[in-house]
Amino acid sequence: MLTDKAIRVAKPRSSVYRLRDSNVVCRGFGVTVAPSGAKSFFLSYTSPEDGKRKQVKLGRFPQVALREARLKAAEVRALVDDGKDPAIEKRLVVKNRIEQRNLGTLGDLLDLYISDLEIDGKRSAKEVKRIKKRDVPAALLQRPAHLISKDDILDILTPIAQRGAPVHSDNVRAYLRAAFVLGLNAQSTTRWRGKAKAFNLTHNPAATVKKTLSRKPRGIRALSPEEIQQFWNSELLTPPMRLALKLILSTGQRVEEVLHAPWSEFDQARMLWTIPGERRKTRGKTHEPHLVPLTSHHLGLLQEIQQATNHVNYLFPARGSDNPRRYDSLTHAVRIFVIKSGMQSFSPRDLRRTFKTVAGSMGISLEMRNRLQGHALTDVGSVHYDRYDYLPEKRNAIQTWIGGLERMIGEDC
Repeated sequence: MLTDKAIRVAKPRSSVYRLRDSNVVCRGFGVTVAPSGAKSFFLSYTSPEDGKRKQVKLGRFPQVALREARLKAAEVRALVDDGKDPAIEKRLVVKNRIEQRNLGTLGDLLDLYISDLEIDGKRSAKEVKRIKKRDVPAALLQRPAHLISKDDILDILTPIAQRGAPVHSDNVRAYLRAAFVLGLNAQSTTRWRGKAKAFNLTHNPAATVKKTLSRKPRGIRALSPEEIQQFWNSELLTPPMRLALKLILSTGQRVEEVLHAPWSEFDQARMLWTIPGERRKTRGKTHEPHLVPLTSHHLGLLQEIQQATNHVNYLFPARGSDNPRRYDSLTHAVRIFVIKSGMQSFSPRDLRRTFKTVAGSMGISLEMRNRLQGHALTDVGSVHYDRYDYLPEKRNAIQTWIGGLERMIGEDC
């Protein structure tokens, strides 16, 4: 049986030779002695997978003690006795380590989701970009996606909810959940098979995270004429925020379409606002621009907006930035206004519903209200055949609406 002394006194020869251990418990264990005098432990075995004789190095003597080398040899022999080839197992471990290093991070997963939304023409792609930049900690973005846990998701959502933005927290949760669904199925789709990074996901960590709100508030609020009068000239709102609300209500357009509108979309000489297809919520259904007729009332609002914001690119620029304002800024302004005025709670999007409701009471048809507000008409005739822009009819309808609105607030606007 090999001993530390026998190994220590073994002299080098002109060629490599072996000292084998007679311990039958660990068959094939021994030491090689090189001409340089270097001594290394080994275990030789017959591969149970391909039948070839192979050898595993177990370390150099005396850096690795005999006792330690025997323990390593016993572990290798146990693999062989279990029908596994240690050399192949070692290559698999190395391969797995390399694959683990190349697995996509949470940041990669969100980038994939953003690209998927952009291909589908979804406006939410920009929102997910903002969420990635502002709401997800950098350390989590760099972590492999398959290591993201439910607790990590909660660490993202909790600060958002606790700063008083439960709806945004639930929106972030929904986007994260959708991103992980895509990561789980990307290689099963023709769009991303072979193109998307591997994520090695086995489950969706956002799937069992509960919403901050028990249910999303239903959109049923429409302001009364008295409430419209209350906010119209209120000093509790800053001029830019008050003018944004006025433009939303007086045009009936979507909040983001108003807040993100550049001056280049407005042709005041023709009294026309052209919202390009790529800025419309309906861009997945239609790529046509949306034509919004303007009146002298709207031109007056645009003049006030120019004086209030004095920005060359956007009607409503963010403070200290060349970017347009975010929806959250207007929501916050309305929330403060509601608290200070004592008015029943409402959101900026409720103004669009108010337009739809009150304009209907003025005799404007549902079809014309839908056309004014840029709803995508999905019937076969509208989608495939009708290319008429209905601009004259929309001008008549908007004049009716503005006339009623001016009477409602009791002044010429």
